[in-house]
Amino acid sequence: MRTKDIVVLPYQKEWKEDFQAIARELQIALGELALSIEHVGSTSVEGLAAKPIIDIRLVR
Repeated sequence: MRTKDIVVLPYQKEWKEDFQAIARELQIALGELALSIEHVGSTSVEGLAAKPIIDIRLVR
């Protein structure tokens, strides 16, 4: 059985910037269908080490 390595990185300020760019694109694409676009998960917590995956909660 093959396993994948799990990568956990120190907090990166770029995660917040990456989320903001993605959120802008989602807002443009979805318009009024998106009531809220939120950065959630470990990459949203400043100073916390995390897997480098941006988690987004979309409320419609």
